[in-house]
Amino acid sequence: MNSDHQLLLQFLAGDGAPMPVHSNPLAVDLGATLLEADARTGSLTLGFEPGERFLQGNGVIQGGIVATMLDFAIAFAALARLPETRSAVTVSLNVHLVKPAPAGRYVARGTVQRMGGKLAFMQAELRRADQADVVASATAVMAVLTV
Repeated sequence: MNSDHQLLLQFLAGDGAPMPVHSNPLAVDLGATLLEADARTGSLTLGFEPGERFLQGNGVIQGGIVATMLDFAIAFAALARLPETRSAVTVSLNVHLVKPAPAGRYVARGTVQRMGGKLAFMQAELRRADQADVVASATAVMAVLTV
């Protein structure tokens, strides 16, 4: 089973306390933490705090890292809806960088728009933890697989 899926199932079975994402080296580097998840709706919230090495020269988070945080939220939201025998992989990811993302703490919320037997349609938004404005958003199509 996917190690991210195993971690998510532990989180869903737990008491709802935030849980660091230790199942993926990049998630660890980005300071990812599971904050909320709803398996019924396929919605999930992750916290991130990317370090200085993810910043461009002008002090904002590099766009590929912003896309990565959105992709993590999308993938974990899909996994929240899937049983242990299924997994999902990103087939396409469309990212909209709405505002600069300066260093700091971020919250990404991923949601399942529609989950089918072979495809899942997803969306996510990224915000600074201390602000309501969307910094970036994404839509994605994921292939649903039997593992």
